[in-house]
Amino acid sequence: MSERGPVSAGTGARAEQRLGGVAGAGALAALLFGLVAFLPALAPLSFVSPLPLAVQRLRHGTAAAWLATLLAVAIVAAAASAGASVAFLFTLALPGLLLGESLARGRGLLRGCTWAFALLVAEIALALFFAGDEMARQSLAPFDHLRSEAFLSELRASGVPAETITEFTEQVATARDAIAVVFPAVWIIGAAVLVIANAGLLRLYLLRKDPGWLEDGEFERVRFPLALVAGFILAGAAVAVPVARPAAYNVLLVVAFFFALQGLAVVAFYARRLAAPPLLRAAVLVLVLANPWAPQILALLGLFDNWFDFRRWAEPPREKS
Repeated sequence: MSERGPVSAGTGARAEQRLGGVAGAGALAALLFGLVAFLPALAPLSFVSPLPLAVQRLRHGTAAAWLATLLAVAIVAAAASAGASVAFLFTLALPGLLLGESLARGRGLLRGCTWAFALLVAEIALALFFAGDEMARQSLAPFDHLRSEAFLSELRASGVPAETITEFTEQVATARDAIAVVFPAVWIIGAAVLVIANAGLLRLYLLRKDPGWLEDGEFERVRFPLALVAGFILAGAAVAVPVARPAAYNVLLVVAFFFALQGLAVVAFYARRLAAPPLLRAAVLVLVLANPWAPQILALLGLFDNWFDFRRWAEPPREKS
């Protein structure tokens, strides 16, 4: 009796702690997602709402992660609407769970990013097929607001010169015309940014709490297959065909984004090998990204990395046997 009592009490304490973690993770995920309704300035926090669910998967397993997810979905449905809960489940919760699942299975965070991004691309493809006009309207709504008479009247009332307003209106109209063609690519790139943001924050959390889950230098070795280069060349040639031009622009934009990611991996590879404190190495990355021409430079760096393999120059020489 005396030996079984403490064991039973310890098991009960662990079970209670696990249930408390499930409830806390679900509530925190729902809270992060719902903050945008009360404080629009905190809207970016809604995009990282899957993080507590991914951490729950790593700490307590699949069952606990799914319980936390269902709790978060129920809270969102009760506080907002059934539609908002469905959007939360498919666009945020499931990709976050895939990140945690990949790490828990020893596949690495990069593989989890691939799984999560593939899921979001499949969802975007279905949405474009069934509700493409609505997605286009949502993509163009901010630009329509910026050139609406109500917004322009506010600018005039604040003392903005008429020439500046005219120039601003022309720039917004040009950007709107471009987005009207490439809005599918914008949605896909947005999905990639969503996955990268959650993966980056999850990596920072694990580096502080439990780095054993992580594979060292995983993102610095990112290199996309040569098929991406072939797609880039074919899409560039298809721009000359009027019928294929809209699709070609979308492909070019998405492929250029992935080349920019590969270029960023090259920069991160060299920054990590600097004989400097981590803060200084992080500052180097920030300075690179702060450059106005950073997207173009990184995309070109990633493109030519497929032929020149810039990272091999920083690798230490192999010992000859």
